[in-house]
Amino acid sequence: MKYPCILLLLLQQVKADDLRYDSCVYWMVSEGFGLPQFSERRVMNDVTLYHHDSSLDSKMPCPDWLNTTAGKEYWKIFYHWTEYNRDVSTLGLQLATEQFNQTGSLTDRNIYQGFGCCSLYPNGTYRTLLAHAFNGKDFISFDFHTKTFVAAVPQAVLYKSLRDKDLANIEDIVALYKTPCLERLKILKDAPRVKTRKAPEVRIIEKKNTGSVTVTCHVTGFYPREVQVFWLGSDLQPVDEGVTEILPNGDGTYQTRKSVIVPEEDVGKQNYSCVVLHISIPNNITTVWAGEKAGGVAVWGSVCVCILLAAAVGFGVWWCRRKTRDAVI
Repeated sequence: MKYPCILLLLLQQVKADDLRYDSCVYWMVSEGFGLPQFSERRVMNDVTLYHHDSSLDSKMPCPDWLNTTAGKEYWKIFYHWTEYNRDVSTLGLQLATEQFNQTGSLTDRNIYQGFGCCSLYPNGTYRTLLAHAFNGKDFISFDFHTKTFVAAVPQAVLYKSLRDKDLANIEDIVALYKTPCLERLKILKDAPRVKTRKAPEVRIIEKKNTGSVTVTCHVTGFYPREVQVFWLGSDLQPVDEGVTEILPNGDGTYQTRKSVIVPEEDVGKQNYSCVVLHISIPNNITTVWAGEKAGGVAVWGSVCVCILLAAAVGFGVWWCRRKTRDAVI
């Protein structure tokens, strides 16, 4: 009973202000693709706040909503790290091209990308990630515990050794991912659209197979991205059908789907429930599929959730957030 009680408390405590905040930066240096030689984008919970590329005469000015002294100072920090990211990525592209023997190739088209995020959770947990890729594959990452770069492939060893030698820069990176990042998260969370909430729409789709029926729970139109979707059987035990993939919609919202395969002999005999949890709704949305019987949709209150979770002992892992991909610079 330990996990269900904890889960119920978490569910009751999830309010609009409890959203996990992610501050991320994506940058790229390219050659031979007809793209800007360098581009960078900074986002807060998937909302782009800052963008710059080498085709622009100047960097993006500080927006009107960021009108505090601290906010304006952090915007200037963006300018500094934009130049820094351009320099280190240009070096990375040069060395990776040489190490992979891409210099002078017929195509002569290469891309060097960087990605970094820091995430702040409601309970105060703070996580970071910083990694680089060459032509779409892992190249190097940064270990914040050992304060060293980690080569993902042998061709990245030279770049790693050069970066590790610059101890002052290493300390700058580590420092940037601590207090400044946390302060920046608190400032940028007031940006337009960052606090937007859109509730999910849930629909059940059936597909008859030979000897079974595939029942899909399609969830769409929700924002922000974080969502939990899982199936429960008639005994209220979880039916694990794999990892849920979350995809973007054209309007800035997200969609996902999760399926369960029901044997033909069980159709009409057992009910299956798709449970959806999202920060935009106070409890959850539960859609019941009963096969040949009429299905129904219900929004369960906390009492029903308690019963449901109590029956699902050991399923505490569903509340764990998706694997953090995050970092900042």
